Amino acid sequence: MIGTNLGRYRIEAELGRGGMSVVYRAHDPVLGRAVALKVLHPHLADRREARERFTREARAVARLAHPHIVEVYDYAPPDAERAYIVTEFIDGPTLRAFVDEHPVARAEVAALLMIPVFDALQHAHQTGIVHRDVKPENIMLGPEGTPVLMDFGIAQMVDTETLTATGMILGSPAHMAPEVVEGEEAGPPADVFSAGTVLYWLVCGALPFTGPSPAALFRRILESRFDPVLQRRPHAGRALARIIEHCLQRSPDARPGSAREVAEALRALLAEAGLTDLAAERAAFWREPAVYQEALGRRVLPAYLASARRALDGGLTARALDFLDRVLALDERHPEALALLDRIERGQRRWRTVRRAALAVAGAALVGGIAGTIRLFTEPPAPVPDAAVAAATDAAPPDAALALAVPDAATPDAAVVARAPDAAPRPLERPRPAVASAPPVEPSRPEVPSTASVPPPAPVRLDVRADQKNGRIFVDGVLHAEVWEIDSRAKPVVVPPGRHVVRFEHPACEPDEERVEVVAGDDRRRPVLFRCRWLPAYFEVRSNKPAEVRDAATGQILGRTNQEIPFPMRHQRASLTLTIQGSEGSVMQRVLALVAGQKHAASVEF
Repeated sequence: MIGTNLGRYRIEAELGRGGMSVVYRAHDPVLGRAVALKVLHPHLADRREARERFTREARAVARLAHPHIVEVYDYAPPDAERAYIVTEFIDGPTLRAFVDEHPVARAEVAALLMIPVFDALQHAHQTGIVHRDVKPENIMLGPEGTPVLMDFGIAQMVDTETLTATGMILGSPAHMAPEVVEGEEAGPPADVFSAGTVLYWLVCGALPFTGPSPAALFRRILESRFDPVLQRRPHAGRALARIIEHCLQRSPDARPGSAREVAEALRALLAEAGLTDLAAERAAFWREPAVYQEALGRRVLPAYLASARRALDGGLTARALDFLDRVLALDERHPEALALLDRIERGQRRWRTVRRAALAVAGAALVGGIAGTIRLFTEPPAPVPDAAVAAATDAAPPDAALALAVPDAATPDAAVVARAPDAAPRPLERPRPAVASAPPVEPSRPEVPSTASVPPPAPVRLDVRADQKNGRIFVDGVLHAEVWEIDSRAKPVVVPPGRHVVRFEHPACEPDEERVEVVAGDDRRRPVLFRCRWLPAYFEVRSNKPAEVRDAATGQILGRTNQEIPFPMRHQRASLTLTIQGSEGSVMQRVLALVAGQKHAASVEF
């Protein structure tokens, strides 16, 4: 079609192909400007009902006006030969292409890029438009790195029956919300879910839901099975991890109430890092991604440190630890951060000491009470001197009852709440002895169990091996090693006694993990071996006409053109010869060099 006219628009170059349309760069001679011309495949809009729906939805989408939504200029009239939409031309890459070339190394950058997307979704939802296909390929980066959301409503412009008849799926499987997988109507929460998968991908470097087949992928989405954010990216920060995982909840009602709510939460996180002029930050990242991200760590460190101090002074220990975690991820030897961390640990040790003392006092009183009860039922009653009663009554002081109310050291924030100055004091009831003959306990010197003579349990060594290089090993969610050589000596991992999770990740393999329980005193080297289970490769044969795609060696039908097709892999790399047979009987062949876990494409023109 290059060089031909569609309506008044002259087509200049093909920009890309998808399952629903072909996108061209075209020239508008009336207004003298470049435009993007999206032409729907004929089999998607060749019926009267579909064309009427296309016109109605295109008109609704054209009313959207937002700086982060691509502007719709024109659309095909009902009597036009082809169905098309004319939009502004964004001279920039997709988010997918840009991040593939410039990986996101800072979680703050992921928030910078996604805030405009959530803002755009909020605007559309307020006008009754649901995107239905939010994914990195539908987000373009315009001048100064401005994200612009494309293809609003494109999945609604053709009726569901037409799409079902052609075997197409409404949306991209890896980003689909559970309710969409189940065939229910997609509302604003479905867009929030899909945008959450994109945010997860930016922060963690991988999609939350993957599978060797569409059926396996859908099952994981419906079961809400994905790796926690902090397991994949330990230093992303608890607050950002909570936002992402909130978006990925199974039930629409359990997700954030709106896209605006997510955008505001992300803005608050960036404000804590001292990043307020978001447009300027995005522009700086766009111009020099690597330089910007390297400098960003030094810039946000003072802000995180100040936030940690404020949180700790306010008694919010867990929040302070979150900020200190981010500081130490940037500078693991930062003296002030280590001093604040030591302050927190000293406070937790004090709580543990108080708790042990309280339990010792309570335990002694309980033993005395049990002994007295036994004597009460086995010995004849005897007169009790008043002095003994007084001694037994004073054996358990009021402070013991107060100490018993102290929360466990594992939840320091709860301890702060328990002793908050604005909390109304509650009267304490003096405990009464079970019997007068209970042995008194010295209140001024509670018996605290001594741990000085008990040595800490000896650590145990795990010998971890993997049969593929360039993988990653995590132990209890913390990265242990980045690069592994095949047949090298095992990598030792020293862990304390208890239960541990060792996980192996490789871009071409299914993630795998092994749960190991080690016992104190076990000095054996525990072997942990991971063997790669290859991910499928994915490919798409782009064509101007629908056609069957077959494996030339076996004749098996693998799928159709303009659809993503999974191919099972027995090794990391494989060569696949395809036969593409058109409806007119013409046959073409293409050879693909496939890599497990990666996407590939070929093109044919009939």
